[in-house]
Amino acid sequence: MRVFSRLALVLFLSLVSHAAFAQRTAECPLSLVSANTPTTGFGFSPHAVFRSGSTVFELRGQTLTTFNVTELGDMQIAREDFVGSLVARDPNSGVAFSKGFLYVSSAAGLEIFDLRNVRAGGNEPILVSRTPGLNFQRLAVSGNTLVGINPATGLPCTPTGSSDCANSLNFINISNPASPVLARAISSVGSNFGFNDVAVVNGTLFVTGVTGTLAFNISNPSLPQLIGSVAFPGTFISTNAATTDNPRQSVVVIGSDTQLALLRPATATGGANLPLSVQAFFPLPNLTIGRSNPIAFHPQVAIDDGGGHLITLIDEIDPERLVPARTIAFDVFDLNVPSVNGSDPRNNETVTLISPDEIKFDPLAVGPFVYVTGSQSGLQTYGACGQFAGRFELDSAPQLTCGGSEIHGSVTGATKIFNVEIFLDGTSLGSATLSDLPRSGSFSRTPVLTFGLPVNLDSTARGDHLLRAVATDATGNQRQFASQRLFFAGPGQNCTNRRRASGKR
Repeated sequence: MRVFSRLALVLFLSLVSHAAFAQRTAECPLSLVSANTPTTGFGFSPHAVFRSGSTVFELRGQTLTTFNVTELGDMQIAREDFVGSLVARDPNSGVAFSKGFLYVSSAAGLEIFDLRNVRAGGNEPILVSRTPGLNFQRLAVSGNTLVGINPATGLPCTPTGSSDCANSLNFINISNPASPVLARAISSVGSNFGFNDVAVVNGTLFVTGVTGTLAFNISNPSLPQLIGSVAFPGTFISTNAATTDNPRQSVVVIGSDTQLALLRPATATGGANLPLSVQAFFPLPNLTIGRSNPIAFHPQVAIDDGGGHLITLIDEIDPERLVPARTIAFDVFDLNVPSVNGSDPRNNETVTLISPDEIKFDPLAVGPFVYVTGSQSGLQTYGACGQFAGRFELDSAPQLTCGGSEIHGSVTGATKIFNVEIFLDGTSLGSATLSDLPRSGSFSRTPVLTFGLPVNLDSTARGDHLLRAVATDATGNQRQFASQRLFFAGPGQNCTNRRRASGKR
C-alpha cells in the first residue's frame, strides 16, 4: 500500500510539475505608446538611441533630441539640438556612447562630443575632437578603450587570410578625448576569421566573425589578450551592458539572418580564461505566409535585464539589393521560459506585427518601454512586457462627428483595468467609460475591454495635436498605452456632418 501511495504521489507531483511548466509561456506583446515626429531627414547623418541615467538621447538626421524618461511613457523632450559641427553624413557610420561622451566614426574620421551637460537648461553638444583616418562602421567602448571595425560582410570577397581580402580589429586609446590614439590593430590576414561586429560587457570585448566568436581582455588596449572562443559565427553581436558602469550577469547574443545564439559567460571580468558555450538558439518566426520576399533578423538587439527578455526586430529583405526593405514585426523571446518547439509562435516567443511601412533601427529597452528609430516616423516608444496594451480606433480628425462625438478604443493588461484617462496635448479630456464585458475576437491572454469618451473638439485650433490614453489598474500602476497624432484643419473643418437618410423610397 505504501508503494502504491508513493507511486501516486510521484505521479501527482509529475502532473503538477508538467502543468506548471505548460503554463510558463511568454506574454510580451508590444504596443505603440508614443512617437516623436522627426525634424530632419534620416539619411543626413548616423543614427543611434542610447541612455544616460534618466535621460534618453536620439541621434537622427544630424539632430540630437534629449528626452526625460517618464513612468507614464509620454515622451517629454528636454531639448533638441541641431549638431552643426557633426561632419559625418553616412547613416551606416559607427556610433557609441559612454560616460557622457558620444563617439561617431565616418569618412570624416572619429568625432567625439561631450554630452555631459546636455539637458534642460544645459548646453548643446560640444565637439571635443575630430581625428581623420579613424573610419569604422562598428564601434564598442569600454573604459578608456574604443574598438572599431569595418565588417567583413562589407568586403567584396569572403575572407580567406589573403591580404587582398581582410579587415582589422582596431583599438583606440580615448583616455584623452581631445587626442584619441590608435593603440593597436589586429589584422585578419593569415586567417579566414574576418571580423563582423564587436560588443563589450563588463570590460570584456566580444568579437564575432565568419568562423566563430572570440572574447578579449582589453584592460591594456595596446596588448589585448584572447581569453575565450566559441565556434559559432555571426554577422552581428549584442550584449546587456555596454560598459563597466553597469556590472551585471553577462548575456551575449550572436546573430545572423536566420538564427540567434545566447551565451551566458560564467565571468566577464577579464580573467585568464573565459569558458564560452551556446545556451540557447532562437530561429526566425514563421512570417513568410503571404510574402514572397525572404525575412531576416535585424542586426540590432535589445536585452531587457529587468524582465529577462530578448527584443529583436524582423526585416523583410529586398531580393534585388539584399538589404532590408521594411521592418514587419517585433520578435520577443522570454529568457525565463524554456524553449519548446512544435508551435508557432513558440512558447517562449511573442511576435507583434508593426507599421508603418519603413525600416526601424536602434531598439533600446528602458524600464517598461522599448525605443526604436523609424526611418520615416522618428523615435517611437512601445509598451514592453507586462505592461498595458491597447489602441485608439481613430485615424483622423474628420472621423469625428460635428456637434459631439466619441473617442473609443480598446485596452488590456496583466491585471484588471480600472480607469482610462484621455489627454489632448497634455490637457485631460476626462475619464472614459469602460465596457462591462470583454471584447470578443481579440487575440489576447487577458480580457480586452473597450473604452469610450464623449468629446466635442470642433473648435480645436489648426495644427498637429497629440491624443494620449493613460490606464490605471487594480494595483495602482499607471501607464500610457496609446497615442495618436491628429491634424486638425481648424474650427469649422475639424469634423464631419453625417448625412441622414431622408426616408424616401
